[in-house]
Amino acid sequence: MSEQDILSIGRQLLEKESAAILSLATMLDQSFLQAVNYLVNCEGHVIASGVGTTGMIARRFAHLLCNVGCPALFLHSGDSLHGSSGAVRSKDILVLLSKSGETIETIQLAKIVYERHVPIIAITARPESTLGKLSTVVLKVQAPDDIDPYNGLMGVGSSLVSAAMCDALVFAVWHCKGMTTQDFFQGHPGGIIAHLSHPKPPDLTA
Repeated sequence: MSEQDILSIGRQLLEKESAAILSLATMLDQSFLQAVNYLVNCEGHVIASGVGTTGMIARRFAHLLCNVGCPALFLHSGDSLHGSSGAVRSKDILVLLSKSGETIETIQLAKIVYERHVPIIAITARPESTLGKLSTVVLKVQAPDDIDPYNGLMGVGSSLVSAAMCDALVFAVWHCKGMTTQDFFQGHPGGIIAHLSHPKPPDLTA
């Protein structure tokens, strides 16, 4: 395979993924508003959950929500079936990610939480799925099948649009909560962000 072929493959995928995210922007509707309302007004914790690639996206989502003043935790859907579902309490909100909406572990967690009357926000490509039917709010995320290799089985573009939807939710929550730059800095006492918020005075002895 030539260098130009490799560059072409990369460029084609990026173009398809860009188009998928632009298409996602046109799909935002009342369900997005409902999801943001639940997140902003949550009196407990937002529990984000998934398995595999969607589990990694859920973990990132929970982290970003904490960044904008919305207490959140990640719960692996598989672990939830072995006692960890007890982390989800009555004032919490559960956000479940599953492309198919039929992931066994995720569905089982949804059923447990559904019985507790805890609101469920689903992020899935199939609103008509079992997960969609168990959820309070369903956010549809869909990418063309030709983006995901192996006939759509390997989540590439579909993972990206799920992450993009999570980013949109975080950004909306941030604005709704009116979080300031100083609030953001207070949550980052380490790393480069801490350095930017508290720059060292110049060395006058040099």
